[in-house]
Amino acid sequence: MAATEQPLLPQFTAQHHHEPYAAISPSRPELSTAGKVVVITGAAGGIGSAMSRAFVEAGAKDVVLLDLNQTGLLKLKAELEDLGSKSKIHPMVLDITNPLAVRDAFNTIEAVVGRKIDVLVNNAGYQNINKPVLDFDIDEWWKCFEINVKGSFLVAVEFLRHCSPDNNSVLINVSSILAHYGVRQGYCTGHSAYCASKLAITKAMDVLQEELPMVRIVNLHPGLVPTAMSAKIGNTAYSLDSVNLPAHFSVWLASPEADFLKGRLVWSNWDVEEMKSRKDEILEKDLLRIELTGI
Repeated sequence: MAATEQPLLPQFTAQHHHEPYAAISPSRPELSTAGKVVVITGAAGGIGSAMSRAFVEAGAKDVVLLDLNQTGLLKLKAELEDLGSKSKIHPMVLDITNPLAVRDAFNTIEAVVGRKIDVLVNNAGYQNINKPVLDFDIDEWWKCFEINVKGSFLVAVEFLRHCSPDNNSVLINVSSILAHYGVRQGYCTGHSAYCASKLAITKAMDVLQEELPMVRIVNLHPGLVPTAMSAKIGNTAYSLDSVNLPAHFSVWLASPEADFLKGRLVWSNWDVEEMKSRKDEILEKDLLRIELTGI
């Protein structure tokens, strides 16, 4: 699908991408992550594995893969090492909802790589099967909050305790379009827990950004990507985007070119050259925030 086709959803840029493109290519020298330590949660899943590959292609020194799926992690490690990169790959099984396990994992990461962490991609998430609110089992409903809010928050906090102190650390939180759009359009029907949990963690990241201005935190809607999670809930009708689009976009977000998006929410579909050309407008009007308008 061409970048200029009319999108199904409202867009911030005129160009609407479904596939990776040159400006966000991990091979661009300006986007190099050489010498950096990158940690990715949910690494064994579709988007997470593509992100891991993209950061290896961008030259990261160490790529740490966190996931509950040990088999998937070992398979991904082998695939990444087959790329012939100099990146060191570190798979670690982790339940992100366990505070002690998360703390131990980040202590181990720093000890193993021998330095602070530069980039965290907070990608792990959970979406329950489509059900009306009155039909949900509360434990199943709350599982979204356990993983998407508690787990993501625990990982973010430990990253902030172990990140590089040079003011160049980046936290990319994988949010969702459903955190800020879709209720009146019907997209959230049956997804109350997912929508609410993604909004909650996105707002929590906004607060962390205010408290810790030395770190760049960006919330990312990855696009409408076909994954095992979307297939599980039968949500494939709008699977329009390549899994490599959010992967390459994340490499760009971790680069100095995206510094002006600090504390904001962006979609991987938006054209980065257009956003860069609107940098002054974004900053002066304080755009791309989740806030109540009209008052």
